[in-house]
Amino acid sequence: MENNTHISVVIPAYNASKYLAQCLECLFFQSFKLLEIIVIDDGSTDNTTQIARQFPVKLIEQENKGVSAARNAGINAASGEYIHFLDADDIINLNFYEKMLHAALLTDADIACCGLVHERLPAISFSYQESILVSATEDKMRLTNVGNQGYSVKYLFKKSLLDEHELLFDEDMQVAEDMVFSFKAVYWANRIVTVPGATYYYKHRENSAMTTGGGLKRVDRRLKIQEAKKRRDKFARENNIFVIGLPSKQDISYKLFGFIPFFKKRIFDTGRIRWYLFGICVMQQKKSN
Repeated sequence: MENNTHISVVIPAYNASKYLAQCLECLFFQSFKLLEIIVIDDGSTDNTTQIARQFPVKLIEQENKGVSAARNAGINAASGEYIHFLDADDIINLNFYEKMLHAALLTDADIACCGLVHERLPAISFSYQESILVSATEDKMRLTNVGNQGYSVKYLFKKSLLDEHELLFDEDMQVAEDMVFSFKAVYWANRIVTVPGATYYYKHRENSAMTTGGGLKRVDRRLKIQEAKKRRDKFARENNIFVIGLPSKQDISYKLFGFIPFFKKRIFDTGRIRWYLFGICVMQQKKSN
């Protein structure tokens, strides 16, 4: 069946001229060849469109509406049985789709989940050492950790899953926009399978939307992430989801005389570590690995 199954790769691109060619080359050297590559130029002002036209891709040009609208345009244009979202400045290993599709078809899973290397936050990088298949809600939430790390790029989605639930990205969200999308998809999936050896490389680009901007932009980004979490939590309450994901932080407490708490070490899933003395943060550091 793998010989007849197509994967639609949806690539939103905004001013991605520096990296788009590398991203597309990574696709054309994949061991799996039945790829429908859809590039959505989201109102770029550089030569993103010209670069895309050098490759045999389906090119969609639209005014700048944001990554959510670009991905939605890709979903609507996709004709493959499976969909993968790939950012224009990222890459994947060369047998990525072969491994992901084989696992999904073998288990009839709505979602296959890969490992992820995060250059900016290496402490939250992860990989799967074995193939695991889950179907219970709490197991799906824990295995994917989707409530804390909602990256849609680490999943291969069955297109019928998205169509059945009319699942699209919220276009009014520009930060953490895939948290709610992925959370809903994981909940609705019949089964989820993990895929050892399939790796998504989430690149760190100095001029990307997530790494530029001053204090006000950082504050605005934090508020938008909080809004995404509110929408996630609302969906969880409505569907009686009691497990959101893995714990987002781990606390290690130290006590005087065995019962008076005075010092606490808190480790966040982003790799940051903070030390508290009598409830006051006295030191923090970013974990390097």
